[in-house]
Amino acid sequence: MANEDLIYRITRAVYERLGAGADEQMVEQLVTDIYREVNSSGAAALSSASPSGATEGSAARLIISVFGLDHPGIVAGVSQILAEASCSIIDINQTVVQGKFAMVIIADASRARENTAELKDRLRRAGEQLGVRIYAQREDLFNAMHRV
Repeated sequence: MANEDLIYRITRAVYERLGAGADEQMVEQLVTDIYREVNSSGAAALSSASPSGATEGSAARLIISVFGLDHPGIVAGVSQILAEASCSIIDINQTVVQGKFAMVIIADASRARENTAELKDRLRRAGEQLGVRIYAQREDLFNAMHRV
């Protein structure tokens, strides 16, 4: 079983048990903890490649989504936090539609000075200050959770 399939199955099982109202951050942490436990036990299945050749994404990359009313400083505020944390922006796409701002960033957090939970919290707090909503999730979990 490939890593992506295992993460998907764990995520689906957690959501089925907790229901549609499950806290996304709690589910992400549960799936991460379960995956690490299974992975650390040396299961050979976890090191196999996906039969389709697709990758499950990286635990060192973050998918960051930003939504709100458009105003100056949003891109600067988010990218400043990433720079301070030593994260590189791999890809960025932003748009404004009738005054509504939307942005998606893929960031490399492999050299981050803080762990993912701390970085996600900083981004969330910055979003409150900027008047936008900022959601950040590890790429591997993002990919698996969006297959559910």
